[in-house]
Amino acid sequence: MLHFIVNPAAGNGKSLRAWKRIRLRLEREGIPHACYLTSEPGEAAAVSRRLAASSLARMHGSPAERDVIVAIGGDGTLREVANGLLDAGAGADAEAAARLPAFAVIPAGSGNDFARDHGIPKDPLEALTHLLETVRGRRCRRIDVIRFDGGEAAVNSGGAGLDAAVAAAVNRSRIKRLLGRLRLARLVYVFLMIRVLITWRPADVVLEVDGVRHAFRRVWLTAVTNIPSIGGGMRINPQASSGDGLLDVCVVHGISRLRLITAFPRVYAGAHASIRGVSFLRGTRIRIESASPLPVHADGEDAGTTPFGVRVEHRALDVVV
Repeated sequence: MLHFIVNPAAGNGKSLRAWKRIRLRLEREGIPHACYLTSEPGEAAAVSRRLAASSLARMHGSPAERDVIVAIGGDGTLREVANGLLDAGAGADAEAAARLPAFAVIPAGSGNDFARDHGIPKDPLEALTHLLETVRGRRCRRIDVIRFDGGEAAVNSGGAGLDAAVAAAVNRSRIKRLLGRLRLARLVYVFLMIRVLITWRPADVVLEVDGVRHAFRRVWLTAVTNIPSIGGGMRINPQASSGDGLLDVCVVHGISRLRLITAFPRVYAGAHASIRGVSFLRGTRIRIESASPLPVHADGEDAGTTPFGVRVEHRALDVVV
């Protein structure tokens, strides 16, 4: 059974339009399904948790017959649905875990970094075809997640500093809605990055990676990722992989505001590694402390301020990709 959790607000209504196209095909082909439209933050996680708990409560069925929960929306919706699944499966033994629904994504937000970095087509019907073929072939992949010390998980990324401030600006921006109507939603991150950057002040940061402390002066951002991309295609950690059991960290530090602005376009090609003031680290546990509190994000959503810590949960989520 396919369970679709749809955030109608994602992508300025893009997700709802995608669902209408998908529903027509499902009904035409007689594919069993259910749909849940969310109306407030946290609802996608609650629905996912309830569906997963229901699957665990069934004392019969094999992995081949298990349900699939499909998130239709942006990376924020994806994070909620994933957290619901992870919560329901916490402490489950191997037999119970085999009954948990698999997780799938049909991208319909403005960033869609998870879909991009996992080869999921951006067109909703093509993504549905990919999903159905993968489910029929019983091809799933277990991926890592980023577990915050506070308990919640991120699927794509977390970070502190400029990137978190930009994410907050994007989430409350009217420009996002306008560019979404013009199908230019990816430009909102670029526009707001430059606007926030003009007044942003870098801070000194201590980054602890697997117990080893690294001090950086005048840090603009610290991006901890499970995949290469953030912000709608910026390949901030080009070597990152969601299945290698490691978290990748990019620290931008000690460079001028003008240099950062002029070098910014290179991140889309992952060509910023050669810039002096860009450092990369990898590890299983990361902790970030700063001289003054910095905003923190988890998959683009507010996650408080520094200090904060994260760890990798290896092969924590079964994904249809």
